[in-house]
Amino acid sequence: MGLDRLTATATAILAVAVTGCDEDGRPTHLRYGEPAGEFKPVAGSVVAIGRVVRATTLGRRFQSCRPASVPEDVLVVERIGVFGESLTFTNPQKSILFACDGGIDAAAERAPPWCSGAAGRLVERRLLDPRLDLGCRDRQGKPIAYVWVEPVGGAHWIAVDQGTYTEVYEALAGLPVRVAAARHIDLARSRATFDVTQYDLTGHELVQGTIEAGVAG
Repeated sequence: MGLDRLTATATAILAVAVTGCDEDGRPTHLRYGEPAGEFKPVAGSVVAIGRVVRATTLGRRFQSCRPASVPEDVLVVERIGVFGESLTFTNPQKSILFACDGGIDAAAERAPPWCSGAAGRLVERRLLDPRLDLGCRDRQGKPIAYVWVEPVGGAHWIAVDQGTYTEVYEALAGLPVRVAAARHIDLARSRATFDVTQYDLTGHELVQGTIEAGVAG
């Protein structure tokens, strides 16, 4: 689910851990028990599942968070990581980018898998704001932060430092990449910081930096 659609080059730099636990604390499984692949150029990494599908394939998983302005058969990027999951899609005019963000709803207003969402305006296919979302919690009740990351030219992999491991996301469908983090979150100030590195298809590092995001008012 996701890994089977990678190119031969990308597959060659991924390894899949089927059982066991790494001594350094690297997760060996994703949110729903899927084996966690490793991005070979980054030691101790975990690759989030990513796939591009028609929304009709997702059924109620999409319908439960679909905005009224978005058709039922829109193209969707689905991602499932260690503790987070998301859907990313646009309106028909490709002027607004939407996200459904996964986890436990802190306000108890939404049923899983979705706990919150985001919408951002696209100008020439680029976002004006990363659209930080702090409305979700993990299964232990700890906050999850979500933002979109704009891939730089030539970037194919977006890596987020999660502390004891690095979570790696594949750039898909020419859209910004929705990533999650469970550290450097300041709920009192409605802010979060993401340590991000971008790589090309073969794992060559292109750019490294920090995204400091605040919830848009």
